[in-house]
Amino acid sequence: MNNGEYPNRPESPLVTIADLVKPYEHEDGSSAGNARRGLRERLSYYSATRILLSLVTLSGIGYLATTQVQNAIASSVAVKSEFFAPYVDTTLTPAYQFQITNQNMAKQTVLGFITAPPSGSCSPSWGGYYSLNGAESQLNLTRRLVEYQSLGGASMISFGGQRGRHLSTVCPTPASLESAYSKVIAAYHVPAIDLDTEGGALNNFAAMNRRALALRLLETKYPKLQVWLTLPVASNGLQGNALGVVRTMLTHKVRLTGINVMTMDFGSPSANMATTVEGALRATQAQLATEFHRHGIHLNTKQIYNRMGATVEIGQNNSYGEVFTTSDAQSLAAFALRTSLRRVSLWSLNRDTPCTSTFGNQEIYSTTCSGTPQSNLQFSNIFSHALNGSITSHRAVIQAPTDISTNPANAPYPIWQPNFPYPEHYKVVWNGYVYQAKYYNQGSQPTQTYQYSYQTPWLLVGPVLKTDHAPVIPKLKPGTYPTWNSKQAYNTGTDVELGGYGYQAKYYTQGDNPASAQSNPNTSPWKPLFNLPGEPPLN
Repeated sequence: MNNGEYPNRPESPLVTIADLVKPYEHEDGSSAGNARRGLRERLSYYSATRILLSLVTLSGIGYLATTQVQNAIASSVAVKSEFFAPYVDTTLTPAYQFQITNQNMAKQTVLGFITAPPSGSCSPSWGGYYSLNGAESQLNLTRRLVEYQSLGGASMISFGGQRGRHLSTVCPTPASLESAYSKVIAAYHVPAIDLDTEGGALNNFAAMNRRALALRLLETKYPKLQVWLTLPVASNGLQGNALGVVRTMLTHKVRLTGINVMTMDFGSPSANMATTVEGALRATQAQLATEFHRHGIHLNTKQIYNRMGATVEIGQNNSYGEVFTTSDAQSLAAFALRTSLRRVSLWSLNRDTPCTSTFGNQEIYSTTCSGTPQSNLQFSNIFSHALNGSITSHRAVIQAPTDISTNPANAPYPIWQPNFPYPEHYKVVWNGYVYQAKYYNQGSQPTQTYQYSYQTPWLLVGPVLKTDHAPVIPKLKPGTYPTWNSKQAYNTGTDVELGGYGYQAKYYTQGDNPASAQSNPNTSPWKPLFNLPGEPPLN
């Protein structure tokens, strides 16, 4: 987002000297004439500085003058507030409801991971399990994102991850890779993306170059897009392959918002994970200072930290003897505030809960609990309260979605009915919103108020969107079953057709219309031989 420092640039980019001499527009709305005058003044300043540097170099004091100029340049680069953005394992079952405030207190969330499908085609998928369209029908992802945004949240989509095939390794050209990235951005309208580069993609030099060139194309199309690069890190900093990824990005002049390192799984027991994490971050900062300087990017220590992030694996890490505790989280939050570390993330919200008694050995790694003593969402609570910055320049406004539809014709699931029994996971529409049954219920209106949120049998998924439409149920081929006859008696298990749909008799019946099964299945002698969208699978 344009924050008034460098027009038409993403928020908090890594900057070069060339960027610093672009026309400047003050936040107070100074005129174009003032901006041009300021540019002339700065150009004159830089011209004079070059002459001065030449003279003082001849006098043997060039180093001092150069340092002063670099410090002057660095002082013009703003430091942004620190923010917390937890990851969500989007495809993990059961689906984590990140759009619900009592399950996610963060105002920005990273959804992972977009990968290539199992076929290896250059087409984005969610973890190889769902196409983008499949994520809509099975995960309700867009409406959940819209609901989250209406509550003031912002989302970041993460590409890559440890498992799955990275798009950069299968898309043959930078243009095709950019197109795959664009499909995701266009589908979810996110302000930022995260490129989680590990596994096979970390050592694939051809893929590194394609990715950097694709990002240059992408940033032309989306000039306000924020791009984060996520890399593994050792206790002594970035290793050679990870540094190579950074170097490739800088060489191709990708406007990175920041570099996020995965401060986890260091490979050996740690008596104090907070100390190990902070040591890895200090080492990375020193490495980045060197890399930035080589590419003409001159930032001071605090400004480099402000272009960095840390992602911790809460609780039990994959490496034996490494446990990141709530006390470690408090230490990292304090370190972030002390150094201006821009971003802190955790893996993952799905795990930010204590393990049950079935996990007697807390050293067992789980995808759904942390394996360390904690209260529910305690890690998120620590980071959210300490790091209250926003991924965007201004906190998103809490407001009702603008693309909501209350037209029943747009309802993608059945309209809620008071006499209908709803088993767990059944989805319905009520007053323009989609709800999912948390457990079997009947007669409980989705918007009914309770003293405590956990008492409602319904989970708010998100709004009905204007792009939604009523479900279309495929009809049977003519002659599949005999047509129902009101004068004929039917025994248990008999199949009939009515209106193009199939029904089966639950017990002996005559004269009872099979369509009654759709309005009151408890009393109807018939059960449908089809599913409505929103229903759990047929037994």
